[in-house]
Parts: sequence; structure tokens; C-alpha cells
Amino acid sequence: GETVRREELLPGAILTRVAASHIRVGTFQYFYAQNDVSALKTLADHAIARHYPIAANTEMPYVTFLEGVVAAQAKLIAQWLHLGFIHGVMNTDNMTISGETIDYGAYGWLEGYDPGWTPNTTDAQGKRYRFGHQHQIAHWNLTRFASAVVPLVGDVAALQEAVDDFQHIYTEAWTGMLASKLGLPEF
Repeated sequence: GETVRREELLPGAILTRVAASHIRVGTFQYFYAQNDVSALKTLADHAIARHYPIAANTEMPYVTFLEGVVAAQAKLIAQWLHLGFIHGVMNTDNMTISGETIDYGAYGWLEGYDPGWTPNTTDAQGKRYRFGHQHQIAHWNLTRFASAVVPLVGDVAALQEAVDDFQHIYTEAWTGMLASKLGLPEF
């Protein structure tokens, strides 16, 4: 029955968030910005154990972890766009490492194809969160994630290679869904 102030007064609500995890790219950025490598390592080890346990037994577990996050996000973004969904506030704090959608904030669905449309009223020019830019924003966020785990890896080239795989994984998922929608065996 109470109102909350957003851009205007709106009816209040109670929201329960359900996800496998609420660990976000922004969580890693926080510890990186604090130069708290110990907390960063603890968080990464926890995230690996919970979401990417296979990474723990590899030669470069944090790179393998990043590869898993990149793949999960690339496939998620392709699924969004396949359905015409636009995440209007897909910043690093709204991107999980588990590959789930949380914190929609402003979001919307395309009625007709318009790569420049955004549901975010603060991004009215569509410079950041528009439909046609979703995969580029995800790539940008994942680059921030890779930067945050540099102190754990040291091998910047391996991290860059993992992030660079995003476009290939995304394109393969996106074109595969388009082909399927059209009843084609391949794109």
C-alpha cells in the first residue's frame, strides 16, 4: 500500500529474487578496486566450487572459470535476443557469473524489429542498452570481469583469449536459434 519514488511515485511491492547465485561481475570488480586480492581469491574459489567445479582441476582454474562465465553469458544473451528481450540496465552489477538473468530494472520486449530500441528511459538515445547492442555490452562487462581477475592469473593474454571467444560463442548460439526458428538444420 505504500508508494516508492522512482522517476515518479509508484505503487510499492515486495520482490523475491530466486537464482542459483547472486554473485555478479560487479562483486569481483569491488574487491579488485579495493586491491583486496585475498577476498578476490576467496570469492573466485567459492564461485568455482559452486558454479564451475570442473575449473578447479585445470591448469589455469581462473581462466577456465572465466571461459565458463563467458560461454554462459554468450548463450544467455543469444536466448534473450532470440525472444526479443532487452535488458535495460545490463551493467556489471546486473550480470551474474552463473549465466542467469537478475535485476531487470528497466526491461522490455520488441514488438517489431528495431535494433535501436531501449526500454531504459535514461538511455533514450539507445547508446548503451539498445536491442542491437546487448551482446556488445555483455562483452564489455566480461572484459571488466577479466580485468578484475588479473591479479589471480597474471596471464593477461589467456584472459583476453577467453573474453575474445564471447563473439564466436554468441554468434554460434544466435545463428543456431535463428536456423531452428526457420526449420533449417544449420544457419
